[in-house]
Amino acid sequence: MAQSSTTGSSSVFKDGKLKPGIYKIQNLYGQTYMDVHEHSRDVCCRPATALEEGRGLKWEIKPLGAGYSVQRVEPGKPEQFCVPLHGLGDGAHPSLGVTPYPMAWRLAIVEDEEHRGFEYIRLYWETTNRVWDLKDRSDKDGTRVQICEGAPPDHTWRIWKLIPVKVEDTLTPSQLLSEMLGSGSLPPYKGNSTGQSSTHAQRTEAEHDEFGTIVNEVTVVTTTSTVTTRKRYRVEDA
Repeated sequence: MAQSSTTGSSSVFKDGKLKPGIYKIQNLYGQTYMDVHEHSRDVCCRPATALEEGRGLKWEIKPLGAGYSVQRVEPGKPEQFCVPLHGLGDGAHPSLGVTPYPMAWRLAIVEDEEHRGFEYIRLYWETTNRVWDLKDRSDKDGTRVQICEGAPPDHTWRIWKLIPVKVEDTLTPSQLLSEMLGSGSLPPYKGNSTGQSSTHAQRTEAEHDEFGTIVNEVTVVTTTSTVTTRKRYRVEDA
C-alpha cells in the first residue's frame, strides 16, 4: 500500500486533510473497533458483537497544532485524549491510553487501488515512524493498541479505517431531547404542521374595607396564545 496526500472519493477527507468530526475507528487487520478498557486507561480493540449498546466506539478527531487530537466521546464523563501511557525510548512499545491532557498525532492517509475512496489512515507520534499498532496482530476482544517502530506498507494491523458517526448518534434519547430543548431547536424528521389558537379569560378582583364595602374593583382580562407544532422525530440510541 502506498501513502498519498489525496483520497479519491473519500467522504471524510478534503484536499488531503481530515474533516474534523466523530468517528468509529476500526483496525483493518482485526476488523475490531477502538474502545477503552473497562478497568484501566488502556486503549483496546473489541469486536462489534462484544460491545454493549451505546458504549465506546466513538472518537472525536480534530486539529491540534500541526496534527490531530483523538478524544473519546462519552457524554457525562471527563475528557479523555489518546496518549502513550509510558516512555517512548528506543525499543519501547508503550500502550496507547487516555488522559485529560491532549496530544497531537500525525495522520497519514493510506490509498491504493484496493482501498481507493475509503477512509484508511495511519497515526504517528509527531514526525517519527512510531505508529499505532494492534498488539500481537490479534482480533481477540480487549487486545491493546500499542505504539511501535516503523510500518511497512503491507502491515494492515497498523492501518485504521475511519467510519463517520452522526452527532445525534452519540447521545441517548433523553440526552438528545434535552439538548434539543435546551437549544430551542428541534430538527424535524418529516411531516410538519403548525396551528395557532387564542383563548381569553376574564375575572374581577375587588378590594373591600373592614365593613365589606367594595372600595376598588379591577377587571383582569388574560389572553393566552397557543402555538401547536406537530412534527415527527427519530430519536434512537447509538
